[in-house]
Amino acid sequence: MSLPIKIKIELTDLPHKCYRSLLVPENINLGQLHFMIQESFGWLNAHLFEFVDVKGRANIRAGILDDFDDEFDFIEMAPKQDVFKLKLKETFFEENNAKAFWYWYDFGDDWWHRISFQKVTQKDLKLYKGIPLCVKAEGKCPPEDVGGSWGYENFLEAIKDPKHPEHKENREWYGLEKGEKYDETLISLENINTLLQEFYHSKRWNSKSFELF
Repeated sequence: MSLPIKIKIELTDLPHKCYRSLLVPENINLGQLHFMIQESFGWLNAHLFEFVDVKGRANIRAGILDDFDDEFDFIEMAPKQDVFKLKLKETFFEENNAKAFWYWYDFGDDWWHRISFQKVTQKDLKLYKGIPLCVKAEGKCPPEDVGGSWGYENFLEAIKDPKHPEHKENREWYGLEKGEKYDETLISLENINTLLQEFYHSKRWNSKSFELF
């Protein structure tokens, strides 16, 4: 069994910490990494995304091809590449040059995830069984379509204050039951790993396109 790559994925610009530390097989492609991010954070794979080396004028771009690329012609960026044809190890994890990069999800709400590489410990190696594994996590990710960082802050303010004029509306929109509270710190490492294992053992793991989904 080959050694894993350890990455920390941090959702930035939130009022609380939100990150996942994952052990992933070293030969994964960026399409597989996309789905691992979606599963581990609790996103619904409902929007477009890109991996880029830097924000702004990226030199490396990877995503789904033919997805409104013409809208960004005015920005000087490299051509977008197919996520299923790029390996993590060959794209961003170059030997002695493993720099952090970005995962941009939902071009409207603009959720930016900073992905950095971490050292694999002996404890990690004892836990790793050859399939994706989340070893540490903190913070719930925002609801889909909440309106970006600004909208999420307003959502938290309203849903936690019964006297807020939008309190009831936000509870109904999110789907909270009577007496149920919203806790942005509540996550389950066990549930995250169940989802990662299910993905690894599904047809999606070896897919080379999004046609199955």
